Amino acid sequence: MKNTLFSLLLVMIATLTSFNAVSETALNQTQQQQLNAITTLLQQNPDIIPGLHQSLTQYVAQQQGIKGILTANHDYLYSNPKHTQFGATEPKLTIVNFTDYNCPFCKRLDPVLHDMAKTYPDIKVVNIYVPLKEMDAPLSDMNSAAFALNVWQQARDKYFDVHQLLLTKPSAHDQRSLARIADKTGTRDQLKQHDATVEMVERNVSLFQQLGLRGTPAMIIGDGVVPGYLPAEKLAPLIESALDKH
Repeated sequence: MKNTLFSLLLVMIATLTSFNAVSETALNQTQQQQLNAITTLLQQNPDIIPGLHQSLTQYVAQQQGIKGILTANHDYLYSNPKHTQFGATEPKLTIVNFTDYNCPFCKRLDPVLHDMAKTYPDIKVVNIYVPLKEMDAPLSDMNSAAFALNVWQQARDKYFDVHQLLLTKPSAHDQRSLARIADKTGTRDQLKQHDATVEMVERNVSLFQQLGLRGTPAMIIGDGVVPGYLPAEKLAPLIESALDKH
């Protein structure tokens, strides 16, 4: 029972602090209600306070580390035209989306993010490609991330078709699937390796690891990390909350 309660409190606190752990903004009504509920639970179960304090301290330190990494890499992540992106040209809010063309949940999230960009014209979405499932594959001279980036940077008029075909394949990509897509879209030249693109993918993966992310998709919305797939009805409130702070 105590373990269950402890886990519940951690979830509530993580929700409460996900967008405010490193800021001084006032609590909104929902957050105040959560804080009141946490206070009541702690008063009723004082023996769990030491463990909760330690976990919360570690969580806040992690969030501060994330903010530092985002600040140090701000221009690369948020203002870099070499990343594929869509939405507002002068956004109030930019969502950084760590994504992988081999991930089924990333493929489900892509149309949701496009819908969000239409619903909220003040947001921009930047895709940070991390080809996690291809990196250790044999004969991986080219991967879906580098291919998509090459097309975006060198043949942008063909990017949408390539992007859709990369999303359509239900399983992981390999050299043969990339070659088929390149043949269909006339993008064989973009299958050639370019040092700048290779370095970009490597930096994407490095940032993914530095941020402590464990899987894709993972979004950065404001100062908060949002792991995993979210449907529109759950993603919209997070976007609205972040927009309210701008």
